[in-house]
Parts: sequence; structure tokens; C-alpha cells
Amino acid sequence: MSWSDAGDIYSRLTAALTQYQWTAAAAVCQGLIRRVHEERTPFPEMAAREVLAALRKKRQFALTARVAEAFIRSGQNAPRVRRQYAQALIDQGILLAPEAVLQALTLDPLEGDSEVAEAHGLLGRLYKQLYVNADTPTNSYARTFFERALSEYLQTYRLNPASHSWHGINAVALLHRGKEDGIDVTLAPDADMLAQAVLASLPASSKAKDAFDIATRLEALIALGRTKEAERTALDYVAHPGADAFEIASTLRQLEEVWRLTSDSPPGSTILPLLRAAQLQHEGGALQTGPRQVEPEIDRVRQAAKTLEKKFGEDAPVTLQWYEKGLRQTRSVARIDRLSGKGHGTGWLVRSEDFFPKNLFPDGPRLLLLTNAHVVNADGTDGALAPDDARANFQVLEQVFDFEPRVVWSSPPDQLDATFLAFRGKQPKAEALTIYKKKVRFTEPAARMYIIGHPGGNDLRLSLNDNVLLGCDAQFLHYRTPTEGGSSGSPVFEAEDWRVAGLHHAGGTLERLDGKQPPYEANEGIGVLAIKEGIAAAPASWP
Repeated sequence: MSWSDAGDIYSRLTAALTQYQWTAAAAVCQGLIRRVHEERTPFPEMAAREVLAALRKKRQFALTARVAEAFIRSGQNAPRVRRQYAQALIDQGILLAPEAVLQALTLDPLEGDSEVAEAHGLLGRLYKQLYVNADTPTNSYARTFFERALSEYLQTYRLNPASHSWHGINAVALLHRGKEDGIDVTLAPDADMLAQAVLASLPASSKAKDAFDIATRLEALIALGRTKEAERTALDYVAHPGADAFEIASTLRQLEEVWRLTSDSPPGSTILPLLRAAQLQHEGGALQTGPRQVEPEIDRVRQAAKTLEKKFGEDAPVTLQWYEKGLRQTRSVARIDRLSGKGHGTGWLVRSEDFFPKNLFPDGPRLLLLTNAHVVNADGTDGALAPDDARANFQVLEQVFDFEPRVVWSSPPDQLDATFLAFRGKQPKAEALTIYKKKVRFTEPAARMYIIGHPGGNDLRLSLNDNVLLGCDAQFLHYRTPTEGGSSGSPVFEAEDWRVAGLHHAGGTLERLDGKQPPYEANEGIGVLAIKEGIAAAPASWP
């Protein structure tokens, strides 16, 4: 065999990564590792670099390290492969092993496609991380890490300031951090002068081809206290096509850990929420937050959007508005608790008129809670709770509600797996979720689906992991969003405007909705339109 199919391997990997199909990406990597150990010739260098770069861009650091290690062990010892291996270890918090790899790279020749400057920069990153992790500037070891990081950055920057701007801005950040920590930096270069020099070497944001050039500009402006320009640059950064999960997360980490910006004061109050929102959109990661942290984050995001809109116009805070709306949906999602307070599932608020005739409730529309029949049903059968044995715990509202003992309407788990419950006495002071009134259709590229629920019966989670729509028909949605036990009954949102398209109810090895083989690992939701049709076919009676 040969590596004539290296391009095909890369294509299959990038297809999985761009659709957040981490399981599929891992399968491609596992097959590649197996082939690497079987082939007599190393994987081609350019193809290896592309594979590792694609994995890094989506922050798949564990896969990056495994694949890079296989390349190196099989004889693909190119400097960039070794450097990407070291970086993947650092980004997983493994800080001892990569030092030797990077030190060896600094001894490589400077000619050609040299990785020497990048190796010095990553050594700076490693020592910087050790200093930040220690969080004790008076400790002699921490002070050594600080000095070594500063030395790595400065010596590389001075060799070629025009090409090594990111080394320069890291030196600036360290000097500011050291001064705040009480370290004597009077013998070091002036941080403001260095920041001005870095800024002067960079292209304007609108002309930057490399997203990290914009990130470097952002840090330089923060260092110089030019807040409005920094905010404008942050907007340019999150809009840049090259600013993917890796880039955004790296910048966010730098601003929070080294610059110690916070969301409570400028410039962090506008820039940090913007970067967090962008990271969620790009990474397909999960936001897991304590319920008491949701409302303060909503306030911060709303204020950041207002500030940016006032300064830069209506189109500026689109990413923040999307993030805020997602956060607001958490108010309307409840954990279904047993009477003991233990989590059992998830449910969410709906308007009665969105599913039932107006005359069903003569006293006027009311809020109902929708969950799975296998979570709550009339008789509490097959592992479900009966309505009077369950409670709705709206953690963000910090309120718990009881249900009427009779369900409004229900369909068995092997049909629509849906139960509508009425609240007994007071109703939650929250809005019902908006229903997606169109039929979900499969498109290329596939649409993304979001879930908000209580996985494992724990605190709220916005699930944006691996959230691609795999297939749909008149009743079911299949999607790759990973969920855990306790997510049953969660709302499944469409991507554009946080409208509910389905009711999550199951996951596992499923037959494909298009009839093709083989089956796939997926999660399944019941389409809200199918539930409405089921109600029309078997009307509810109340009380």
C-alpha cells in the first residue's frame, strides 16, 4: 500500500470536523494511526501538517497528540509535526513532556521552513502557563517560570519584530502581569513602547489575512488603554473567517488568565462576553453553568451588546444577541425532580394555545410543561413518575412548582413520548419557548441543533457539542448532539433563532431515517409538528 489516498483521509477528517462529528473524526484518526503503523513509509509531511492543523483548529488536542505521536514514531519527524505534538500536549495541560521536544526544536537549523521561532514561542507559552498556574509570584520557582517565559518571548521577538509580533505581545502581557504581581520589571523593556512597536508592525484589521494578527492587535490596544479601538478590533476578530475555535479560545484564555480581564469592568465587560459567545458558536462546545450564574451573565451580555451597538451600530452585537437569547431560554427549562429533590428528567414551558384549542381552557391560555411520557405519565408506569410524585424545578428562577394530578395530554413512549402537565396553583414567571412552525428539512451542509437540559439530573447545560442534524422525517429528528441520562424531555432548538423544533427523547444505535445502511449512533427527538398532529388526532379533555 502507499499514501496515495492521503488527500482522501484529510477530506474525510475535515468533513467530520466541520460538522462537529467528533466520533467520526476519532474514527478517521484511529484508522490513520493503524495505517501509519502498518505502512513502510512515513505519512507525507505536508499531509501530516494539514491533518494536525485541522485537528488543532477544532481544539481536538487529544486526537492531535495521538496522531502526531504515531507520525513521529513511524519516522515522520518533520519539525512542524513535532511542534504540533508539543502544542497539543500543552493545550491539554501536560507541561513536563513537551519541554524536551521544544528544546530540541530550538537546536534545529534556521534555514528553510524553520520552526525555531515557533518552538521558542511555545516554550514561552509553557513557562507562562506554569507561572499562571502557580499563582504565587513570591515563590522562587514561579519567578523562574516568569523570567524564562519573558526571555523566550523577547529574544525571539528581537530577532525579527515584523515576523514575530505574537512573541512581542506575549512579552507585553507578561510585563503587565508581572508589574501587577509585584515583580520588579524596571530592567525589562518598557511595556507600552513595546506594545506600540508591535501595533505599528501589524496590518489593519480589515486587511489582516491571519486571524492571530487581529488578536495581537487586540492585545496591544488593551495594553495601551485604547478601549474603543480594542472593542472594534474584537468585533473584527470574531467576524474573521480564520478565527475558529482554537483561535478564539486561545485569545479568551490569554485575556482572562494573563491580562486578568473580568466581565465586570471595561474592556473585559464587552470583549469577554463577545469572545465567549463566538467560542460557543465555533467550537460546538457545551456551556455548563450554575443556575445562579445565568442571570448575571445575561445582564453582562445585554450591557455589552448595548455598549457595542451604541459605539459601532446595530449590526455589531449580532453574536451577543444570539448568545443572550440562548441564555434566556434557560429560564423556561425545568429539571423534573422527584419529591426527594433528585433530578429525574427535563421539561419546558409551552403556551397552551400553541398545541391545544383555545376552548380547552375556558379561563384563558395558560402555561404548560412538556416532557417525555417516559419521564412523567398519568400512572407513573415503566420508570416514569406520576404527576403528583414530580415537581418542576426552575433552577434559574429558583422556584419549584407542583403539578395537577391529572395530565393534560399524553402519548406513550413507543409513539410520541410526550406528556403535557398543568401547574397546580401559581405558574412560573417565565415565557413559554417559541415553537418552530416549519417542517425541519435536511440540507447540505446539515443544520445544527441545540439542546438545553439537565444531563444526569444536574445543573443546566447548553449542549452545542457535535450538534449536526443527521436526518428527519414527519415524526423524528436525528441529530448528533451528545446527551446524558436526565436530558430526556429537553427542548431541541433550531440554529437560527432558538425556536423549538423537537422534544428530545432517546439516543443510541438508530436505524437511519433515509433507509440507508448501516445504522448510526445518534439521538432522536420527536418533532413538535408531529406532536401537534397527534393532539389533533386524539384531542385532549380538561379538566
